[in-house]
Amino acid sequence: MNPPASDPRDCSGPTVIVVDDEPSFRLSLADALRDDGHPVLDYPSATAVPPFDTLPPDAVLLTDFEMPGLNGIELADAFRRAHPCGLVILLSAYALDGPVAARPWLRFMSKPVDYPTLHQLMHTP
Repeated sequence: MNPPASDPRDCSGPTVIVVDDEPSFRLSLADALRDDGHPVLDYPSATAVPPFDTLPPDAVLLTDFEMPGLNGIELADAFRRAHPCGLVILLSAYALDGPVAARPWLRFMSKPVDYPTLHQLMHTP
């Protein structure tokens, strides 16, 4: 398991959990979020994420869809069960209309990610 990439007490704003098996994407997204003032925890897979009850209650989950082991939809469902009001944004290069439509609480963003659009998704109720 990767240790948290930063100490969540160092920044303001909700903690963002970034889960993506592509290291360069995950780390660059985590850096952009930190620059935006968010504490960030990043993990290379869904199975590397610690138990949800150990994460901050206001955490935001940003997860890739296609990953080894649990995919992003499975991770999103588990996160949502633990955090019923939690924000989840699924990131994918694939069209996922069916799984996303079945989860009205799930926000979707195509890869490559446009950071201003992601910022808007994260900060719009």
